[in-house]
Amino acid sequence: MRLTGLELDHFRLFERLRFRTEAGELALVGPNASGKTSLLEAVYYVGTVRSFRFADDRDLVRHGARHFSIRASLDREGEKNELAVLYNPEGKQAAVDGERCSRLSELLGKLVVCCFTVEDLDTIRGNAGRRRRFLNLLLGQISPSYTRSVGEYVKALRQRNAALRSEEYNPEEIRAWEVPLSASAGRITALRQNVVDELTGFIHPIFAELTEREHDLRLGYESSLEETRLTAERLVETFKGIFEQHRERDRRRGHTTVGPHRDDLKLSLDGVDLRRFASRGQLRLATLALRLAEAEFLARHTGTRPIFLLDDVASELDELTNRRLLPALRRRVGQLIVTALPQDLGNLGIRGEVYRLEGGSVSPTTPYEDSTA
Repeated sequence: MRLTGLELDHFRLFERLRFRTEAGELALVGPNASGKTSLLEAVYYVGTVRSFRFADDRDLVRHGARHFSIRASLDREGEKNELAVLYNPEGKQAAVDGERCSRLSELLGKLVVCCFTVEDLDTIRGNAGRRRRFLNLLLGQISPSYTRSVGEYVKALRQRNAALRSEEYNPEEIRAWEVPLSASAGRITALRQNVVDELTGFIHPIFAELTEREHDLRLGYESSLEETRLTAERLVETFKGIFEQHRERDRRRGHTTVGPHRDDLKLSLDGVDLRRFASRGQLRLATLALRLAEAEFLARHTGTRPIFLLDDVASELDELTNRRLLPALRRRVGQLIVTALPQDLGNLGIRGEVYRLEGGSVSPTTPYEDSTA
């Protein structure tokens, strides 16, 4: 999969940007605050309908404007597509090849994308919500049923929590909401456990490739349940029991204390929990390995190698790791889009086109010009 064109209107600092490329590998070069990360953010937004910066949609609108729009042209194994997203204060709309989507979820999976930024280090060491978000975004690109299940779960969870906090305590109302809550919880947990198991098979050899050393990097899914490697049907029945078991405690606390919204993704290196004990170097390499495993997972399940966005990591990685990273990426992705400061570009060894960003505009240049700037 490749991005061949991007059009932004009133997105972040860009009033209007038009960008075309045919390259499988390209670098976006410019000083800080030139819009490099925002351009990657726009590509990611078309693929996931979310910002990788955890930003609210209204924060993506250029100062003084009321809306933003993003249009992306794609080449997926020879098949051309045009995707569009429009945001205004009334909400979001999406279109594929000029046809408006009845639901935003119809856009998911059209632009298959992975992203690594320095902020990604908090995926491992931050709160559990960041790691659940990683699983949600990954599964959202391959499974419309997962996206629906998450929506159904959130709705039922809110209703059960409201019933738990109601002054007129009604156990039957709470029990009624536990039926759809358990059904969606079972589907979510089964899919998450499967994806964690599959990622585990990818991540160990990838980490060895990046470090050229033998380490035991593992993923684990931590759930409210003692056992999650069950069929979705058995998980549904298990959740019914656990919600009933915790009903009185949840009533006292005023919210649902168990379920997929409390689960976590664990990463351990040589038996050490990286969420609690990790150097910055270990976090960088483990997170990169996780993102490369994500790329392999998406390629297997979508039939196309994803677009990989790599944001300003040359200054974060030593030269030796940089030399290993690019070959590892080239074997796994359909297109690589990298951002860098001018003085860092030479350390990456990009084979493709180089574009300079400055003053809200983008223009082609040469690797030689940027690497010696």
